[in-house]
Amino acid sequence: MTHRADPLLSELAEAAGLARHWTDAQGRGQQVGPDTLRTVLDALGFPAASLEQARESLADLRAQQEAPPALLVTDAGAACPIAGLPGAASGPYEIQLDNGSVAQGVLQLDTQGRPCIVAPQRPGYHQLVIGSHSVRLAVAPATPTSLPARSWGVAAQVYGLRCGDPARPSSRAGHGDFAALRELAVAAAAQGAQAVAISPVHALYAAHPAHDSPYSPSSRLFFNPLYADAAAVLGSAMVERAWQALPASERALAAQIDARSEIDWPRAARVRFALLRQLHRDFARAPAVLKRRYAGFRTAGGQALRDHAVFESLHAEHTTAVGSVAEAHWQHWAEPLRDARSSAVAAYALRHEDDVDFHCFAQWLTSASLSETQLAARRAGMRVGLITDLAVGADPRGSQTWSRPGDFLAQLSIGAPPDIYNPLGQAWGLSAYSPTALRAQGYQPFIDLLRASLKPAGGVRIDHILGLARLWLVPGNVPAEGVYLRYPLADMLRLVALEAWRHEAVAIGEDLGTVPEGMGEALEAAGVAGMSVLWFERGAAQDGPAPFLPAREWSDRKLALTTTHDLPTVRGWWRERDIDWRVQLNLLGPDETEASMREARAADREALWQTLAPASRRPAPVAAPLARVLDHVAATPAPLMIATLEDLCAATEQPNLPGTVSGHPNWRRRLPARLAAPFDQAAVQRRAALLRAARPGPTSTESEPQ
Repeated sequence: MTHRADPLLSELAEAAGLARHWTDAQGRGQQVGPDTLRTVLDALGFPAASLEQARESLADLRAQQEAPPALLVTDAGAACPIAGLPGAASGPYEIQLDNGSVAQGVLQLDTQGRPCIVAPQRPGYHQLVIGSHSVRLAVAPATPTSLPARSWGVAAQVYGLRCGDPARPSSRAGHGDFAALRELAVAAAAQGAQAVAISPVHALYAAHPAHDSPYSPSSRLFFNPLYADAAAVLGSAMVERAWQALPASERALAAQIDARSEIDWPRAARVRFALLRQLHRDFARAPAVLKRRYAGFRTAGGQALRDHAVFESLHAEHTTAVGSVAEAHWQHWAEPLRDARSSAVAAYALRHEDDVDFHCFAQWLTSASLSETQLAARRAGMRVGLITDLAVGADPRGSQTWSRPGDFLAQLSIGAPPDIYNPLGQAWGLSAYSPTALRAQGYQPFIDLLRASLKPAGGVRIDHILGLARLWLVPGNVPAEGVYLRYPLADMLRLVALEAWRHEAVAIGEDLGTVPEGMGEALEAAGVAGMSVLWFERGAAQDGPAPFLPAREWSDRKLALTTTHDLPTVRGWWRERDIDWRVQLNLLGPDETEASMREARAADREALWQTLAPASRRPAPVAAPLARVLDHVAATPAPLMIATLEDLCAATEQPNLPGTVSGHPNWRRRLPARLAAPFDQAAVQRRAALLRAARPGPTSTESEPQ
């Protein structure tokens, strides 16, 4: 569709980072309409309903962009322009490094005539002082953290695990937790694995456990207390006493729901929270050393922890009062309670201090037990250990948007433009950070996110890392009427590299989909590994289906994966189980039929078989050649290969079916009871041995991640 251009509106949109023109999945150029631009600009804080408004907004935006930066972000040893700092044209400067030393220099002009400093070689957060002015300086490492060479790991959905430790009956209450994760990590390490990549464990809603998508979190700064392994923090004896103090009916319910193959989140949460509240009541009699640790956690958590705990308490109260989760949205609360800093909220927190303290206590147990799991993985021999998953956005109804509404674009939803599979586009119902707010706060909200994910882990996977370059933002509920918003990619990737370096961890970016130009090079420069997934590693189609790439042609700068949580398992793909579900749930595209999909899959099976067994003259086998697939992905030059636990266990069903909210048991599948200790199974051991032989890991002379 062609729209008549408004020069001032176009100038304002471009200055605000909106892309008026974009290319769709068919390679066709598209143009964003003026009404969409005005709506999105208004949500960004730059109204343009009239010519006068647009002029004022453009002037405000220019003034913001010309203001001194709150944080300068650069690379170690690089020339860093400092235009915008008052009086910064010439003369001496000094940099107060975070280790207490001081570096000095004299401002120089670059080829564009901008005054520059030379960044120190030491990565970190420093203070730049020029005359009477100073600014914080973030310096990314010259050599980013790298993945361990020729290594492999396993990907697991934490909720789907089972705990095999008979001393932890409280961990057998309907879903996996960090006790089960620790068992898996130690067992995988014994088989030679160097990493365990996990599903997101962000905080959801204590009062609404049916909201179970880990990619729609209430807060990405905190964790889901349903995963807490309290015994790892408080000791087994204290937990066992609390467990026995629960009504017999609750313990019987735990045994009943633990036998299920699918998670009953509301009933499982009822049991788990009953135990956590009993532990909180019993904590008054805990040893002094534990009380000091908890007090230290509350102090370190500061305002952010207090806000999250107060939100959980308020949200539960409103959910109970109105009987509707939708109506419990914080924007529907009494006006003073919508502001986390209001006196009404402070008064509420005082009146409900015990409940607020409970939610802080639950966060302590969860955070500390996740850290203990990482320590156990490293002690067992893993070079990396846990790789956490950072979701792309936050639920607009949640704790994080309530605590800091100014950080988010509350009126817009992250999504995706129309494509071949989703002709109407997608709106994910998630809130994104405001680029303007990020810059104004020296990127501190983003830094806090990275730290929350990296502190208890050896690495982080950043979901939809393409969003650090641009996000498709949707006003209202019409995904096709969205627009791409540009983000400060270079600064944000440098901060990813810096935080990974500070935490001695690796960074991975989920870069699947339509990748913006230059994104691959930017990720590589920052030391952020991308992802290569078997189903997408294909060459150009000629007379038949696109051939699957030989292992040697895969990237040596990305992770190699058999599949992901959103894609079919190897066995499921081979059996067409994903097609079964799409047919059953009426998820076919406008030009698809069941017959055409199955015909295409048969051709794809033959194409994959030709890559797996090029010398074979036989057609593709009826049964999925799982060992050959694992061997193929393991043979790629990728530094780290990740096999899902589903593939190691030869499972058919995938954890999540995109495009579904009901009908498919997303985020509810559990491993069968016989797989409580999957690496005890002979078949799983054989597959692990295959990976260990192909990927023995770094030699003793190679360094660990720095």
